[in-house]
Amino acid sequence: MFSYSFAVKLTDRKIADCPPTLFESEPHDIKIERKESDVFLVSSAGYASEVEALQQLATMLMKTKVTLLNLRVPHLDWFSFDSTQRFATNAIGSFFERSNIVALSYRPQAYETNKFSHWPGAIPAASALDLEALRDISIPEEKFNFGTGRTLEALNVLSLALADPHAKSKLILSMTAVEVLSDRASVEEDHLAALNALKEKVPEIKTTNELKEKLTKTLEDAKIEAISKAGKRLIKEVLGGAKARRFYELYDARSKLVHGNSSRMSIDLEGHPEIEKLAEEGFQLALELTLKLCEAIEFSDATD
Repeated sequence: MFSYSFAVKLTDRKIADCPPTLFESEPHDIKIERKESDVFLVSSAGYASEVEALQQLATMLMKTKVTLLNLRVPHLDWFSFDSTQRFATNAIGSFFERSNIVALSYRPQAYETNKFSHWPGAIPAASALDLEALRDISIPEEKFNFGTGRTLEALNVLSLALADPHAKSKLILSMTAVEVLSDRASVEEDHLAALNALKEKVPEIKTTNELKEKLTKTLEDAKIEAISKAGKRLIKEVLGGAKARRFYELYDARSKLVHGNSSRMSIDLEGHPEIEKLAEEGFQLALELTLKLCEAIEFSDATD
């Protein structure tokens, strides 16, 4: 027989010190138990095969996340942690595996029920901050440019990106920061002329007035460039063509994440490194753009 388990960490509250809770469910009961003051473990046993256990595990991950969001409970799980945390957790797990012990952790896993299991502790890996690193806050005000309200908003978005351990969210937020800084311009004259020609033809179409209004609005909206193109144009002006082209690639990756995948849900436990690389690159690009815009404002003020 097989079991599955995974842990979840709450970020803004503690868990009541209480015995494990057992919920009746199909095909097998679900056990919820407090492992640390802010960590609980979800598990279930009695599955005939590892494949069956993994299928139920995927469903339970989604049900747990939806339930916590409905309860407005902020949390972290395996898919929220970065490579450092996952590496540390896997390293601890492999140590126990050599002794034929299942290390219960944040990692979603299926295992033989008759194996001995143990909770070795799953403290999120984190580096310490040396307060000396904050020395730049002592820079004289005349040497520090505060930028504009727009650059402040972009920095706020980047702060959220940096605080979010989920790589996909970090990439999405980093691209959002570029959007905050971008002004959408009108499309090229030939494009504009074609749109106007099409707009003149709308009244001739045999359809409802409501649909005609929608078509007219669609054509009118198309006269303004896409936000991704506006971002690319801005980055080209500020950081150069090579980084503008790379932004397009990063923005395309972001769009695929935002628009999602309608295929059947699956769990990819190993596919994190590439998206984390893109997220870090996107964050660095957005931060560099924001700081360069601050410098440009400072230079402009100095020449007035």
